[in-house]
Amino acid sequence: MNGDDRHGEKAAFVFEPGRTHACDIHREDGLLHAGHSDTRDALLQQISTSWDVVEAQCLLAHRGYSPGLVDGAYGAETEKAVKRFQEAAGLVTDGHMGPHTWEALRR
Repeated sequence: MNGDDRHGEKAAFVFEPGRTHACDIHREDGLLHAGHSDTRDALLQQISTSWDVVEAQCLLAHRGYSPGLVDGAYGAETEKAVKRFQEAAGLVTDGHMGPHTWEALRR
């Protein structure tokens, strides 16, 4: 279901410890998507929990930068994966997901 309710609308994100989410990686209009969020500019950092975090975790894993569990919680493992990705992409290595990191991750 990937966060959709019975009517096909996105359900509010509720973090549930131990729950992981599937990643359906595909290209749409030339950009990578995992089916959880279409954001290109959400600002994410440690303690964030959302569908945007699930999307980032899926894309990071797809790119070979393991964020740990794909659970929607932006913790230390996700931050480390973001930093490794940012460094490899030649971006500012601050561990925060912002527009430049999203752009590189979705390519």
